[in-house]
Amino acid sequence: MSSRRRSFSERLASQLRSETASTIAIAILIVLTMALLSGAIYSMATDRPISIAFLQGGGMRVFLWDMRWQTHAETIVVFIYYALGAGGLLLYARAVSRPSDPRTTKYMLFFSFLLVLLSFLGIYSGYLEKFTSPY
Repeated sequence: MSSRRRSFSERLASQLRSETASTIAIAILIVLTMALLSGAIYSMATDRPISIAFLQGGGMRVFLWDMRWQTHAETIVVFIYYALGAGGLLLYARAVSRPSDPRTTKYMLFFSFLLVLLSFLGIYSGYLEKFTSPY
């Protein structure tokens, strides 16, 4: 029995040492971190979940104006902005670490900057909307 356990653990350790497995593990960790930072725990643990806020004048609001409340749509939007930022940073790291031809590197750097900028602007506008009361 112990030899089976040892052989299984050795096989598992050898498979985790491969580059593909480590890349998959890093990708899973990045997605889990983005989900936790975007507020997924609050969305799952709250007793009164709100999907989106509808205002009296007929408008909708994704970001609620109270720090104690969060909508499911806010969680999804913030997760998407974090994913854009992480994609931009990964693209920048690839452009810097593995430069191919200068034209490709230039485009990769430009689009990585664009993704990080869009992510920052989205998170910042959500932050401003969080502190702006509709009334």
